[in-house]
Amino acid sequence: MTIMPSNKADVTASNLREVLSHYLTGVTIVTVTKPDGTPYGLTVNSFNSVSLAPPLILWSLDNKNSNLGLFENTAGFAINIMAADQIDLCRRFAGKDSDRFVGVDWTFGTSGHPLITHALAHIECRPWQTYAGGDHTIFVGEVIHAQHLSDRPAAAFFKGQLGQYES
Repeated sequence: MTIMPSNKADVTASNLREVLSHYLTGVTIVTVTKPDGTPYGLTVNSFNSVSLAPPLILWSLDNKNSNLGLFENTAGFAINIMAADQIDLCRRFAGKDSDRFVGVDWTFGTSGHPLITHALAHIECRPWQTYAGGDHTIFVGEVIHAQHLSDRPAAAFFKGQLGQYES
């Protein structure tokens, strides 16, 4: 007996969100320098590696995000891999506050983009490719500098909650 795949998708957005919530993901803050020189960043858990040669990573952003154009038109960006003891910072950068860097310890990296001090690691990238991905835009970056900083427990996102992962 041959089973033929159905051409009809039976997955709803809410169903897919619920199923994917059971996949543990790390938490990052993606940062960029605005044209006026001020830092901007947002919390992202849609991050992963793509290739080691060349060194590529990717992350995605909702097309409804008001700062989408900032990332589409930048010469680079940085990925800050966050620690569990930085969950409050992850929440801040996920919120609506427009001045997210006030009181945050950070510095400009070698690429000129903000690096959050005491993150677990920093990855600085230049744009490689951008793809349409349904209701998101997928950003692929070529890694130009990467630095591991700490072995503290990682921030994690699971079942809609920020928490920590310990190895």
